[in-house]
Amino acid sequence: MNNIDRNIGILGYWFATNYGGVASYYSLYRKIEQMGYLPFLVETPYLESDKEGIDTFSRNFFKDENARISDYYKMDELQELNKISNTFILGSDQVLTTSSIRAFGKMFLMEFADKGKKKIAISSSCGGDNLNADGSLVNYAKEQLRKFTAVSVREYAAVDIVKDKFGILTDVVIDPIFFTSEEQYRKVAQPIEGIREEPYLFAYILDPTPDKKVAICKVAERLNLKVKIALDGRKYTYDKNLKLMEMEDVTLPELNFHQWVYYLSNASYVVTDSFHGASMALIMNKPFLMYANHMRGYPRFLTLSHMFSVKERLVEKADDITEQLIDAKIDFDQINQIIKKQNEKAETWLKDALNRSTTVDLLKEEASKNNNVVILNNNPDFIKIRLMATLFRDYGIKHIVLSPGGRDVPLVRMFEYNDDQFILHRVTDERSAAYFGLGIAAQLQQPVVCVCTSGTAASNYLPAVTEAYYTGVPLIVVTADRREVYHEQGEDQTIPQKHIYDGVVKKAVSLPEGAGYHAEYQTKRDISDCILETTHNGFGPVHINISIDNIAIGATLPKENWKLLPPLKPRLLRVGVSDGEAQMMKWVNALKSSKKILVVYGQNARPTEKQRQNIERFASKYNCVIVTDFISNLDCAFSLKPYNMLRTISNAEFNEQLSPDILITVGGKRLMNDPLTFKVRGGWKNIRHWSVTPDGKVKDFYFRLTSVIEASQDYFFEWFSSHAGDIINDGVYYDKWKQLTEKYSAPIVTDFNSNYIQSKFFPAVPANSVLHLGVGQSFFDCRRYSLDKSVEVFCNMGTNGIDGCTSTFMGQCSVVKDRLCFLIVGDLSFFYDMNSIWNKQLDKNLRILLVNNNGSGLLRGHNLKGISSVHNTEARGWVESTGFDYISARSKDEFSDKLNYFMSDKSQKALFFEVFCD
Repeated sequence: MNNIDRNIGILGYWFATNYGGVASYYSLYRKIEQMGYLPFLVETPYLESDKEGIDTFSRNFFKDENARISDYYKMDELQELNKISNTFILGSDQVLTTSSIRAFGKMFLMEFADKGKKKIAISSSCGGDNLNADGSLVNYAKEQLRKFTAVSVREYAAVDIVKDKFGILTDVVIDPIFFTSEEQYRKVAQPIEGIREEPYLFAYILDPTPDKKVAICKVAERLNLKVKIALDGRKYTYDKNLKLMEMEDVTLPELNFHQWVYYLSNASYVVTDSFHGASMALIMNKPFLMYANHMRGYPRFLTLSHMFSVKERLVEKADDITEQLIDAKIDFDQINQIIKKQNEKAETWLKDALNRSTTVDLLKEEASKNNNVVILNNNPDFIKIRLMATLFRDYGIKHIVLSPGGRDVPLVRMFEYNDDQFILHRVTDERSAAYFGLGIAAQLQQPVVCVCTSGTAASNYLPAVTEAYYTGVPLIVVTADRREVYHEQGEDQTIPQKHIYDGVVKKAVSLPEGAGYHAEYQTKRDISDCILETTHNGFGPVHINISIDNIAIGATLPKENWKLLPPLKPRLLRVGVSDGEAQMMKWVNALKSSKKILVVYGQNARPTEKQRQNIERFASKYNCVIVTDFISNLDCAFSLKPYNMLRTISNAEFNEQLSPDILITVGGKRLMNDPLTFKVRGGWKNIRHWSVTPDGKVKDFYFRLTSVIEASQDYFFEWFSSHAGDIINDGVYYDKWKQLTEKYSAPIVTDFNSNYIQSKFFPAVPANSVLHLGVGQSFFDCRRYSLDKSVEVFCNMGTNGIDGCTSTFMGQCSVVKDRLCFLIVGDLSFFYDMNSIWNKQLDKNLRILLVNNNGSGLLRGHNLKGISSVHNTEARGWVESTGFDYISARSKDEFSDKLNYFMSDKSQKALFFEVFCD
């Protein structure tokens, strides 16, 4: 090879035996060639260990097309590629997943490329909904990707993932598979000799399931078409997938790429669970249905369906496929216009990336302006200091009292360089400075900030802070500190400062020392909490402690590099009855203008009739849905228990269809490992979380908190419904939740295990009973199954400890005489708390179901004896000695036979049912 400036190396999975991947890299190769460059495919350094070998349809196809492939270099030899090309492009497909970065990071992220080389990633994919990787892997990828000249992604969801994980802003660029026209693809198509041609449905299936078979047959029968099935291109999966597909008579033999294109291009209809298969159907203007494949990355299906306005053609299961959907026409004129428009956008992006200055040149330009700007903006201490000063400005704090020192130099610099935003007061002695600030705050009845250095300087604030506490003055004390690693080690000017004002401040925080999203988020939340607390339920002082590592950071930079951030939105706010009706109405109006309100109703006692009416009145007014679980003890209009649905759908689907504008939490906690929690925390939509709590404290469970409404839940529902006016819930948002919730029923359990027992137990609990859930597997899985609405449910959810479930239940039973009382508990929980059952007289309405699977079923997957606590203990001897009537079961039949008796009121004694299972 020669012509180093025109050569462009293409990296990625071009060598893998994936038909769609081959089409994508072939198309990218041709596009670069058409632009006047000389592309070549970079050989994998893992060629010798590749179990697919060299003789694959992917390699053979590129050889057929005379594509250039680089020489084989081992990983430590890849730098030789620098002698061949000045530009390298990372192709599409799932190249930014956790597994790809671990396995191919040094290659795909171009660690081998010299400074000055252009590094471009086009239409790259993060695979699923999130990049679930550890800190070191993310930091490595971030370091390498930020050296790239340009990065684009394939899925809408990846924009936020790449931004959050790597700090990089990206564009969405269509998969390169679309760069090649139907006409050009047909030129490479070749049929299998000897196979008869007739109108057929072509099914390209990567991951066969019985339901996909049903879907294929359903469409084929409706259209009266024969079926031809192509499976995944990997040789070592073909036999397994052929068996799973159970349609051997119509499944094509292993295809090469020419044949795969042929059967796609000549099909009358296409059914596929492949992103690239659906893309090829669009390119070739074939009627198609794409079966959502969550295993292969659901966001790419969502992107495709949205980009081409074919959402209705994305199905989750065979039952979603109706005759109307099969027969529906696709506007391919519109599809072709979208392809043209997206290709033009992609070509413009690629041309810009290829013509852009190299990364090194850009860094040189930046360095010529200021050599340390990038370092400053990425310094965790600078980030926190700027966030703090910005928040002070945003909350309207004007007066800042500064005292000289060493550790607080960057703090003082931030305020002095932004003196147009604040009124600065310089007082040398910290004792006087704090009193000086107290005087301003007392006069203005507004928060005032005092800033000092580390060591005994902070101690000198104590008298004024104490005075502020006892006279109710809103003082904000900011103390600079050393890193914790220096504490109690004899370091100069270092004393423990975290709790130095304990007892005389309303709130004290030490800002996190780490870097990254969570550290920055915690910084904003904690500072906001402190600011609000100065005037919450009476005035008083607060303390913010911040460690600063390098006091000279950014010292040589001009003032413009220390500018405050734009207003931070949304800011954390608090409102309550004492703020007056006019202020409260701002929140009412926000609800009235919102189309998607999600009320998360946590652990509660069963509401009275009046309470239930107020809740339903609220829900009938605003466009909301109320999400509950067993321990909510609420069933009313607009309420749902969507656990099975939420644990099944992807984060991307939640974001697209269910993500709320406003999320309101009332009551206590929800049952542990609630899938809603992870979907809200991991979502990319802008969700405003309102926490309704009587004490007005900041509890940011979802990391989305924007408002604290200081009120009891009873007052909240009554006041907000009575001030809503004549609006009516339009039901659109609720209906979407309801439709999806009803699509996902409880799983069918056949093995005799704890899930099977729960699947039979919960639906059988008699009406109007009391039910206590033991902590562990008992409450973790109970939400999968149905339960009579009249059953009152309790659980020790405050701390999720296993140590007191049975004792709590026995206490409840002692005051319930007129109803059956049930406890379902695991063996570890029961044996831990076994002496609880002899503490009181046993009444005949008491029922305990012990699920004994000889250890912690919930944690057994960790395969650690010290965690799963394997044992062979039985409860019978102890239970009978305390006066229980004991029954047991060791099989499905035995369990079923005795369950009815256990659930009845026929026994004249307390019943203990021990069920032994796997």
